[in-house]
Amino acid sequence: MAAEYDGVDALMAAITGEPLPDAARSDVEFMTGHRAALADVALLREQLSVLGDALAAPPAGVQSPAGAPSRPFAPRPVRLARRGRPLRLALGSLAAVVALSAVVGLARLVALGGGADDAASKGSAAAADGATAQDGSPPSDPEREVACSRLVVEGTVSEVGPLGGPRTRVELTVTRYYRPEGGPSRVTVLLDGRAEPQPRRGQHVLIRVPRDGDGPTLWAVGEGRVAANRAWITKALPGSRHTGCPSGGPG
Repeated sequence: MAAEYDGVDALMAAITGEPLPDAARSDVEFMTGHRAALADVALLREQLSVLGDALAAPPAGVQSPAGAPSRPFAPRPVRLARRGRPLRLALGSLAAVVALSAVVGLARLVALGGGADDAASKGSAAAADGATAQDGSPPSDPEREVACSRLVVEGTVSEVGPLGGPRTRVELTVTRYYRPEGGPSRVTVLLDGRAEPQPRRGQHVLIRVPRDGDGPTLWAVGEGRVAANRAWITKALPGSRHTGCPSGGPG
């Protein structure tokens, strides 16, 4: 069978759907090859569709998004009508399978793993800020938490003492006081040596030191975690001024 006619490839024309020149349509041998290529491509597309359904189906024990049962992957044997240039056709088919698998795989992740993606993105944001899971979550009694605080400030780490001991001396240049309402431009605290991330100069932080403590129980680092803690602290400030802190209160 004629594979080409005046620079037009029968197989590529069948794959891309490009129109054939009028002269090529009058070539019986070329058109026979083109029709065979069309049949091959149609069969391959059918097989790829079945493969796509199989890839998009949820794994065993997981219900599909619509609640419908997954379609089993049972491809029929592919018998190509066109025998010429098998390697070129095989390579083209492989590229199509890879492309389809990528698209379907992404769709499956979006459909089935939305919740996991949300959790992962939140976890990544926290990791980027170097914060723990509790850093942005308000306590059960925010007003009592603030009322029972000796020091709640936001600022920048200006000096860090020796690392490696049980506690590290950290000096902050204060940019905002929450409790008390004001104070010196610099404060020094003793941070637990196991705190993460480790303190370093230039970090934007928000800390909370309990009334009876000498070290921060809140160590929020990075713009995202600082903003999250600032939100619940500022909201709790007015009520905290009228909230008592009994002995054994939040520490």
